[in-house]
Amino acid sequence: MTLSIRDIAFQLRQGQLIAIADETGWSIAADPVNDAAIGQLMTLLSTMPNGLQPTVLIHNADQLGLYVGKLPDVAYDLVEFAENPLTVVFDQGKNLSPVFWKALAESTSTSGSTNEEIAVRRCLNADVQRLIGSFGRGLLTIPLESLVLPPAAEVLVTIRFGTLPGMPKRPRIMRLKVNGEVSFIRK
Repeated sequence: MTLSIRDIAFQLRQGQLIAIADETGWSIAADPVNDAAIGQLMTLLSTMPNGLQPTVLIHNADQLGLYVGKLPDVAYDLVEFAENPLTVVFDQGKNLSPVFWKALAESTSTSGSTNEEIAVRRCLNADVQRLIGSFGRGLLTIPLESLVLPPAAEVLVTIRFGTLPGMPKRPRIMRLKVNGEVSFIRK
């Protein structure tokens, strides 16, 4: 049985994890404010490739203000007009489950670099954009950038959504400070 976008959005609100296929490959997604779902999602941190971090997937730049405390003006244009996948790491993340911040602090305790940074990426896949629009807020994802789901993720997801590309595109990752300072983490 194929679920409609509305049904999948309902399942997300109920705390289900879903596997999303978009231009970057598979990601595991959850409702960013559902503590139980985020608790499950954060168990997958170890399956995430090195250099990546949990990412909020949004459908347009207007949703940036929901997840970032202070935004430089250039942020909206960077996110909205990106033609290739672009993940932007911002300072002062907000409106995410406390479970997320706690798990992130525990996983990065050795590096000591957690200051409530949040990575945000606008999805370029039209179907996934419709899902996020129907859901009404962004999705917190563990990006896998892979054509196959790891066994740990297979166990947790009951719904798969989206179409995998022939070859996933690795997103560029950049850090954008509140003062507008830009630095690339991955080109």
